[in-house]
Amino acid sequence: MIRLLRRLLWLVFSLVVLSVLIVGGHLLLVWWKDGAGPPPWPEAGRGDIGRFVVGNPAEVIQVAGDLAEAEAQLSVLVLKAGSTGGHIAIAGRRHCMGGHTMADGATVLDMTPLKHVQVDAANKTITVGAGAVWENILLELQKHQLAVKVMQSNNDFSIGGSLSVNCHGWQQGLPPVSSTVRSFRLVMADGKVVECRRDNENAVLFRHVLGGYGLFGIITEATLDVVDDAYYTIKSVPVTPATYHQEFMRMTADGEVGMAYGRINIAPFGFLESGTVNVLRKTSGSGIPKLTPTGPVESLKRLVFRGSVGSAFGKQIREWGEGIGGETTGGWRSIIQSEPAAKFGSYDTGSSEILHEYFVPVAQLDAFVKAIRPILKDKKHPVDLLNITVRDVKPDTDTALPYAREHVFGLVMLFHLELGQESDLNMQAFTQKMIDAALKVGGTYYLPYRLHATPEQFKAAYPQAEAFFTEKHRFDPKGIFTNTFHQTYDPK
Repeated sequence: MIRLLRRLLWLVFSLVVLSVLIVGGHLLLVWWKDGAGPPPWPEAGRGDIGRFVVGNPAEVIQVAGDLAEAEAQLSVLVLKAGSTGGHIAIAGRRHCMGGHTMADGATVLDMTPLKHVQVDAANKTITVGAGAVWENILLELQKHQLAVKVMQSNNDFSIGGSLSVNCHGWQQGLPPVSSTVRSFRLVMADGKVVECRRDNENAVLFRHVLGGYGLFGIITEATLDVVDDAYYTIKSVPVTPATYHQEFMRMTADGEVGMAYGRINIAPFGFLESGTVNVLRKTSGSGIPKLTPTGPVESLKRLVFRGSVGSAFGKQIREWGEGIGGETTGGWRSIIQSEPAAKFGSYDTGSSEILHEYFVPVAQLDAFVKAIRPILKDKKHPVDLLNITVRDVKPDTDTALPYAREHVFGLVMLFHLELGQESDLNMQAFTQKMIDAALKVGGTYYLPYRLHATPEQFKAAYPQAEAFFTEKHRFDPKGIFTNTFHQTYDPK
């Protein structure tokens, strides 16, 4: 009996050592192949983070860093374009992936120098230049024990771009970022500078500029609501797509939940059949410093994530690892919001990673996941899916082209693919099937990514588009403001 026990213990020990060696070898190989750093950031007007679109602008102009100088400069440029038949496209950090920040032959405006930040702690607002990124804002807000109310889950997006796509993130129980906008300043197609609010004479512009993809004018400055910073602890509960909705509603029912999101399993074991609901609940953070996580643990997280690219084994390691250690341990809201998207990005210059997002009514999550499972497994259009995050988005009543017309779950998907026409065409065919699946359950898709939807799919997903473009032509009759998205889907 003792001899048998020893043999069993030795077998268990050997299996543990072997597993560690296999996993360690896999991660070592990932580290070896990972590269020295990210590829050069795309030049304004000539590329975006997706790296599939190559622009050919007439010129690229950096705006002035001072607000008054910038607005005077932009008014002159707009009037010049109007008198010469020219066009203007607007670029920030260029995280859109379908040419939304460029147009061939256009003057492209690089808004990044316009990055002033002013905090009004008493009224819990912040006034920022359109070229500022969330990182700039969070650093200032932390000085006042404040944090952003609604933003993406990463900090390296510009404010002008975030408002133009009407972003959202992990903020629980809230509509998109448009709901937090008090006002913004806009250079119009006639060169005039106006202030837009939801309750002033420019209310129609307010509705169309937010989520309007730079087609109605140039945002130069915006004032947003912010919230108190808070310390969160996280609780994660395993779910299936069938139980996700009910469990999410149960876990977020009290008023102490500040952030919440879900994950759906993309590893071979349990593919699209399991997941987690992750809730960040307010608790006392007295005396806990606001330090951005660094060190070997953060490096290991990157290796585990990068190790899932093109590897079923790597995806399984990541699933097991996050099941044991969790994706985040909680912390200060302003620190959780301070992670850059570039942290986990590809360093390979020959490939790219493309986002999709589909919004479905909360009661239709399970039906949608069931519908996309065979599409994701279809060998005719193979894809390398790296991640599915589920976000909660309440109805958007502020914008003219809303993606959340009711309470929806947004399923954010990240795909790795090689650069090149063949790869892009494969992704296009795949995407159209995914959009059809979303439409069948009453959902829609997010517009900032690759322009792979057919015009018919775009109209079906956004029935307000015709009225949206009608207003575009009313406010910009000469078609000064344009980009590839506009040129693809505006029938006129």
